[in-house]
Amino acid sequence: MTVLRLGVYRLPAPEAAVIRTIVQLYANDVAFPWTMVNAPPYDALLVDESATANERAEFARTAGAVLALTRRNSGGSPHTLERPIRADKLQQWLKSTERALLAARSTRSAMEEQSALEIEVSYSVRFTLRRWPSALLLRNDPDKVRMSSLLARRTLSAIELAELGEISLPRCVTFLQTLRSAGMLELHVAPAAARGHAELPYLPITSAPVRSEFMRGLIGGIRRRLGLGATP
Repeated sequence: MTVLRLGVYRLPAPEAAVIRTIVQLYANDVAFPWTMVNAPPYDALLVDESATANERAEFARTAGAVLALTRRNSGGSPHTLERPIRADKLQQWLKSTERALLAARSTRSAMEEQSALEIEVSYSVRFTLRRWPSALLLRNDPDKVRMSSLLARRTLSAIELAELGEISLPRCVTFLQTLRSAGMLELHVAPAAARGHAELPYLPITSAPVRSEFMRGLIGGIRRRLGLGATP
């Protein structure tokens, strides 16, 4: 369950106690994720309306949302709560803030996931294997063994790996993500000058002669290690 952090800043002690009591009253509600904390970072912060501009700027850096406590009949501006503090009004604001914060986190998570995926399929990023994956990770999967063998010998992009291994690109990307999460991949990012026109269609290694030449070199290396001489 997500836990959201609520703090108060320079409020009178009686008001801080009221807020803490309200939060505690709702603590047994599984749909109420808020908890009081005494130090940043805060997901939400309750402050007095008299806070200076510098203080408000600091609040923006330490809290996801700020609620200012104002005097009675002050007009009810957004993100303000009139005194005296009412439990229902505070809960309503916290619920609204919760929805906004969780929606922002979901969007940020989706963007981070997309960015991570773009690393694997980027034309300018290639990979080599730092160390051989564990048996638990490989799971006796011939495709994973083949991809690991290729990455151990050569720096490849996801598309090149798919072409040389004759494995679907989505499967290659998934395996690269797994290896990268396990810290088993070395990333090689081409500098901008070397990439040139990054938007132009990428030309993966698709020609049979190139693939055949690479596979002959791979088989030849294995034969030499076994003392069988060069590839016939």
